Amino acid sequence: MKPLARYAALHEYVELSRSLGLDPVALMRASGLDPTGLSLQDRWVPAAAIADLLEHSAAAAGCEDFGLRLAERRRFANLGPLSLVIREEPDVRSALMVMSRHEDMYNEALRTRLTEHNGLATIRLALDIGQPGDTRQSVELSVGVLHGLLSGFLGASWRPVEVRFTHSAPADPRAHHRVFGPRVRFEQDFDGIIAYTSDLDAPNAMADPQLRAYTQRLLDPVRSVRPATTAD
Repeated sequence: MKPLARYAALHEYVELSRSLGLDPVALMRASGLDPTGLSLQDRWVPAAAIADLLEHSAAAAGCEDFGLRLAERRRFANLGPLSLVIREEPDVRSALMVMSRHEDMYNEALRTRLTEHNGLATIRLALDIGQPGDTRQSVELSVGVLHGLLSGFLGASWRPVEVRFTHSAPADPRAHHRVFGPRVRFEQDFDGIIAYTSDLDAPNAMADPQLRAYTQRLLDPVRSVRPATTAD
């Protein structure tokens, strides 16, 4: 079965498309997606269809940073029930580990890996939509959402050590520098973010220790009905 993703991945897609002069309904139908499904954020659809939609939308608008613009419109709640759990984790590292461990609760095509070495934390994102196809916009959406999550914990003024993309640089990188800061690199060996290890030690100001035990229980009913995979 091909990987699925929640319709929540397209939060604010209609608004962004219209602001760029596009017809979002026609574009969604052309990619095999039901426009009425956008009102059901927890509805699952093929991740490849979402990737196809983003690529065609970017091309139609002549907007190389379409996925990044969509990421700027995302909200913490778009992660679904998992957002309730992540919000109560005691620090940034713990929140990232929970998100990585349970990412199939919101996107089966996404894989996140965190490694730490010599004071640097590397967060790698890999996207497998189950078939050949361009995923530039989906990758930039995913990295942008991850950056937004970290900024939510660490503050709007936080900047990563470096942001990396495997694809080539856009003709105009100003949006990337506005979102990520000056250290954005293209044609690299992975897609993701490098931060200081000390950033991951930062306490989560949103967390309530008394609520964490309750939010952890939210995962039990969901995980119990999913068969264990080799990766698990």
